[in-house]
Amino acid sequence: MSDIIKLALRPNGEAMELQVQVRHPMDAGDPGTEKSVKARAANFLKTIAIQLNEKLLVEGQMGPGMAKDPVLRFSLRAVKAGDKLSVVCTDNKDKAFEAEIVYQPEARKGQ
Repeated sequence: MSDIIKLALRPNGEAMELQVQVRHPMDAGDPGTEKSVKARAANFLKTIAIQLNEKLLVEGQMGPGMAKDPVLRFSLRAVKAGDKLSVVCTDNKDKAFEAEIVYQPEARKGQ
C-alpha cells in the first residue's frame, strides 16, 4: 500500500464510493522576482487514472489550482466482492504514485 495515496471504499446507496486522498504539496511554484530570494519550482499532480480489474474507468487531469493533499470521491456502480481498484497519479515532474484496494464486503452480524 502506498504511503502517498490512501484509498477507502464504502457502500453508498446502490453504488460504492471510492475516496482517494493523495499526500502532495500541489505547489504552483513561484518564478521569483527582484525582491524574492529564490524561485520555487512548481510541484503538482497532473493526471489520475482509476482502473477496475485492470480496465480503465476514469482518466482525468489535475493542476496547480487544487488544494494541498487533495481528496477526490468517485461513485462506482460496477464494484463487486473481490474486485480490485487501482489508482495512479502522476505529477508535473513525471513521478508516479500508485495504490490499490480489493473490495471485501464486511460480513453481516448474525451470519
